[in-house]
Amino acid sequence: MTVALSASARIAPSARQLRQGPTQAKTARAAVTVRATAERNTQVEIASSSRREVVFQAAAAFAAVAAVSTPQPASAFLGFGEDKNKLYTDDTSAVIEQVRTTIQLPMGDEGRAASIEKTRTMTNQWVAKYRRNKGISGKPSYGNVYSALNAVSGHFNNFGTKYPLPAKRLERTLKEFSDAELALSRGR
Repeated sequence: MTVALSASARIAPSARQLRQGPTQAKTARAAVTVRATAERNTQVEIASSSRREVVFQAAAAFAAVAAVSTPQPASAFLGFGEDKNKLYTDDTSAVIEQVRTTIQLPMGDEGRAASIEKTRTMTNQWVAKYRRNKGISGKPSYGNVYSALNAVSGHFNNFGTKYPLPAKRLERTLKEFSDAELALSRGR
């Protein structure tokens, strides 16, 4: 059977500290560890260490534990919620699909005005959600989608719902969407 005791004691100031004057003299603390084993031949081991040694040993133990454990990314408050990148990928794919569907609707379609309104709403929500997020707004997929959404929204704001996208703008928008989807599949 092994018994370990730990205690902290005050040590009187040294002669040098006393020579510095009563205001300069400070008492030091020392940590004392006593280990004893109860066997036939009883042995008692007393180890004394200063506060500095105890702090260094604690720091070394903490560093060893930190080196062994791998950190887990925080998803949200207290681990609840979705991964931000997965949420961004899902939202971006939904916006791309909605805009593609809207710009490829024929001019005489009855649901065109409602689809354009839904596209405007989704575009505004997507931009408001991800514009100020530095981790997302620096991604290539964000730049491509933002540029395409800006072109489509600008067209609908200037020309309304009655005029189709010009061929060059439509081609560039679809290319930016395909580039964004490629970047999203790569996690960029």
